[in-house]
Amino acid sequence: MRMDVATKQRQGREEWHPTVQDNNLIAEMYGAVGEEARWTEVLDAIKLRLGVASAVFQRLVADKDVLVPVISQRDSWSTREAPRHDAWANSLHNPRFRRDTEPRDLFEIDSDHRNIHFSPADREALRIGLATCGLGAGFWLGYRTAPDEHISMVLHRHAGDDRDMTDADMEFLRQLQPHFQQLSGLIATMADYKARLSVTEAFMDSTSLALVTCNRNLGIHWINRAAEALVADLPQLSLVRDRLCFRSSDARADVRAVIAGEGGDTCRIMGDKPAQVLHLRVLKREAAGRQRWGRNLTLFALCSPGTAPQIDPGEVTELFGLTTAEATLATHLVGGMTVKDYAAHRGIAEGTARMQLKSALAKAEVSRQADLVRQICQSLARL
Repeated sequence: MRMDVATKQRQGREEWHPTVQDNNLIAEMYGAVGEEARWTEVLDAIKLRLGVASAVFQRLVADKDVLVPVISQRDSWSTREAPRHDAWANSLHNPRFRRDTEPRDLFEIDSDHRNIHFSPADREALRIGLATCGLGAGFWLGYRTAPDEHISMVLHRHAGDDRDMTDADMEFLRQLQPHFQQLSGLIATMADYKARLSVTEAFMDSTSLALVTCNRNLGIHWINRAAEALVADLPQLSLVRDRLCFRSSDARADVRAVIAGEGGDTCRIMGDKPAQVLHLRVLKREAAGRQRWGRNLTLFALCSPGTAPQIDPGEVTELFGLTTAEATLATHLVGGMTVKDYAAHRGIAEGTARMQLKSALAKAEVSRQADLVRQICQSLARL
């Protein structure tokens, strides 16, 4: 008696063990939300549970007439086959990524066979295209998280297996549905937070304001580039194993008191020279307590009069309409260099440098060098 395709494909592969409970699998899915590395293991378990070849978790965002996957978590086999799958199954060649075939309802349990938005040509394209990826027919569970966004868990049978969802498959997806809704909401929220954090960190790194977030033990939680440069320039403090270290025990005690809110919001740490004095100002404290999940972190700003602000000549050029030469001169003046020193530094005549300064003053509509420096600092390097 001939075995059917599905029976042949199941031979030689591990079967879902009856002692593994679906509730445990659902719990593992929740655990993967905050720990992305666990998704591979979870999707492997789902794949095994349903006896399919591939299980992929995707967040899709609409862009005009197409759907763009912005998050893709894959099982271990799909991860190894990612280049082949991305060439067709996760590309615009796949009819599922057309906007007119996206889910219409809040929830969706559907398949290549049942989707009413696929034409016969779409189904044939799916069959041929998926076969080139080593995949069979697909079915999925989807949830809409926003008007132009949804999250799907897409499952594919093995190559050559064109069966639709079985009643058992449908029942498992229905069991997952309420949990999938909560998971999708958590994933969408975390993705939004990560996007905001990425933008915030980019801004913080672009500013000349030196910013540090640390705990009460002076352990660094986050530090921007300006603060790293400032710490490297000053003798009274350093970064050692992600901890802010002070040369003086009195300085360390003063800073810890300010961070804890026990010594006001500002303090000064002296260096070897007057210009090396370090000013610290607390911007925000996050206190932990019974009603809060805080980590006792404090955000503070650092500055030192002897450290010149970092100004990008390109920004000065765009803001004031200066030439590259004029903007370069202006940024060196902001850094404390004289016109004479700048001319020697650049290897040009002092008269040429003064002509550049005169032109820069006219374009910035100020009459004095000090006014030009102040205007640039107020625009690009305000503390």
